[in-house]
Amino acid sequence: MSTFTEPTRFYWIRHAPVKAMMPGRIYGQRDVGCNLKDTDSLKRLADLLPEDALWVTSTLSRTKKTAKAIAAQKNWTIKPLAYKELMEQNFGLWQSKTWDELDEDPASKSFWDDPAHTCPPDGESFAAVCQRVEKCINHLGRKYPGQHIVCVTHAGTIRAAAAQALGLSPANALKLKIDTLSISRFSLFDNIWAVECINA
Repeated sequence: MSTFTEPTRFYWIRHAPVKAMMPGRIYGQRDVGCNLKDTDSLKRLADLLPEDALWVTSTLSRTKKTAKAIAAQKNWTIKPLAYKELMEQNFGLWQSKTWDELDEDPASKSFWDDPAHTCPPDGESFAAVCQRVEKCINHLGRKYPGQHIVCVTHAGTIRAAAAQALGLSPANALKLKIDTLSISRFSLFDNIWAVECINA
């Protein structure tokens, strides 16, 4: 007779918009501040989350501050666990530049030919991001089975999580649009994923 086990539910939230950086600028793993003035969106997210969840973030401050701002809407006291494996992609020497400025870098041609597998100078490929994020998700699934896990992270991280849940290649995962203060929900039943929503 089989026994039903509760799924491990992952609630992926992209951090609040970064402050003082123009659109199209690559901030990657730079530790920049975020704008938390959109309290309507913060409250909306809090209303979608369970009170008894485990909270995790990357090691960058914009994810930690966003997590605390969401929890504050419900007066929850949280102590998020920070994982460096959940950081945004490292764009190396391209960080702080704009995408338009990359036209001046000879290395950008190979990047645009294969953005999923090409490493920016002194950075990492998106395929490498997928590998480290998958390793962290597997760790969380083993350590906290059957729990609700709120993960406040980055667009690249959430695309990598979606790649694992949906069995997407890194190249196809890059096609997903992940907005700031959006939520994506994935549930893990033993070794089977169920995807409830992406970028809601």
